[in-house]
Amino acid sequence: MTLTALLALLSLTGFTLSWSSLPSRAASTGSAEVTVLISENDVLSVSTEDGSLVSYEITATINGENFMRIGSRGLDNSFPITEILSYDLLESGGHIVSVTLTDRESGASSRNDVEIYIDAANETLWSSGGVRIIPDGQVRAAGFVSLVWNVYIPNNEDKTIPSGGYALLDRYTNVVREGWLTGESVEDGVVGYSANISLNGLEKGRYRFTVAALQSDSVVASSSSSISVLEAWDIWGDDVNETKTLIRPIASTHELRELERAGGLGDRNSVMADFWTSRDPNPATRENEYLDAYLLRLDRISREFTTTGIRGINTDRGVVYAKMGEPDIVEDFPFEIGTYPYIIWEYFTPFLSLSFIDHDGYGFYEMNEGWDVVDRAFNAREEWSHE
Repeated sequence: MTLTALLALLSLTGFTLSWSSLPSRAASTGSAEVTVLISENDVLSVSTEDGSLVSYEITATINGENFMRIGSRGLDNSFPITEILSYDLLESGGHIVSVTLTDRESGASSRNDVEIYIDAANETLWSSGGVRIIPDGQVRAAGFVSLVWNVYIPNNEDKTIPSGGYALLDRYTNVVREGWLTGESVEDGVVGYSANISLNGLEKGRYRFTVAALQSDSVVASSSSSISVLEAWDIWGDDVNETKTLIRPIASTHELRELERAGGLGDRNSVMADFWTSRDPNPATRENEYLDAYLLRLDRISREFTTTGIRGINTDRGVVYAKMGEPDIVEDFPFEIGTYPYIIWEYFTPFLSLSFIDHDGYGFYEMNEGWDVVDRAFNAREEWSHE
């Protein structure tokens, strides 16, 4: 089967899923393949006379039905291990594939879900699938995203590949990025378009990608999809003062001094790479879960704790949230008679209870406890998480 519309979904829970599909047509339904990619970190190796042995089982359903099981046992020198799940007779639209990987040696299991799409190809009219953005959902205003788009040429048309272009529009419909798509024939009458687009320099907010295929200066197919761009926090030392502000809640005095003493941009980037690597709970994986979680904390701090003239990261609640994350219990007392509005945060591990008081009634909450209490809890949590 010629496969089109490749889409990869990386999961923080372990093994990797990717998928590809063929469209449904007037006389037939669509089909898809889901690739399960297993790394050496996903299964336990057992030493034998012939070498290290791995044993695992894959179970999968599509739309909660069509249960499928694959079991395997073999030497681990073949990593990464690839297993293919094939599906046919699929109607056009979205389908949820749920995959569970079980290591037979340890009994540990992890699960990934992925939504696959089957396009509907019209054999007499120009048609196209939805434009797909990789990664989808929320992305940082840094690095690149990839566009993947399929166009289906009618049977009565010349199979010459039309030109393809894209535009990225902000919420005011201003074009902030534009360019050409790379198109190639992936099957008779099917053209696959792709492009890598830089997000560097974009402001946070909602954007829309619009793509179009043009033949003789006429648009024969088009599609669009939206994307939510999160702020690209400078946590790499591009602006040394900004980076210091953002990491100060979790950095030691020595680490801040190292950043200050670093020479050029390359040295600062190297210092910050070491800073984040030292906090990575699982260095064997591609992701740094600590860094990802901290960026989300910065998003929340900016959104919820910023007050007039004061950045969220410079407020007491912002600093505590950067250190400790989401409290286990939040109690809000905005209208207590005879007292100022106050908020109580409680953390269970280690136990920490903090009160924040709004003395002026303008939403600027100051912590009632001393910072030594917070620092002890933070250090205890950091030591516990790295054991």
